Amino acid sequence: MKPILKLCMFAAGLALGQAVWAQASPVSSQLLAQRVDMVAGKPVLKPAGDGKPGEILQYSATYRNTGATPAAKLLATVPVPPGTTFIAASAEPAQAQASTDGTTFAPMPLTRMVKQADGSTRQEPVPLADYRALRWEIGTLPAGATTVVSLRTRIDAPVVASAAKP
Repeated sequence: MKPILKLCMFAAGLALGQAVWAQASPVSSQLLAQRVDMVAGKPVLKPAGDGKPGEILQYSATYRNTGATPAAKLLATVPVPPGTTFIAASAEPAQAQASTDGTTFAPMPLTRMVKQADGSTRQEPVPLADYRALRWEIGTLPAGATTVVSLRTRIDAPVVASAAKP
């Protein structure tokens, strides 16, 4: 499904570029989307190619400080593209925060208050399909240094509109 994969890569690239743009230091970034295939029980990364529902994609963002001074307060943000679902425990490094809107981040797993039928509220986990971005607090990236963050997603099955019943 080329349109799904292209949309995923565009959205991820756009958000990644915005995160680095805000930095005062010369920090560059590169986003790589790869398909994860299991070979002999071990994950093997391959070119993403055409994505199909059910396939696993890994997004790896490499941040490089090309300046002569450390880059302070670096936040690395990688979106979870529309049409995909974040895979639990796939964030590397593991201490990432998540967001359902790409703006407000909190430690994982995300939770929300849900109103019950009796009028009370209960805290429930946010479905992984609702995660829209992950963020890592890198802190200071020394001059000449590089850091990599990554996450995995599963391509969702396309939503098929059901025929209206008379």
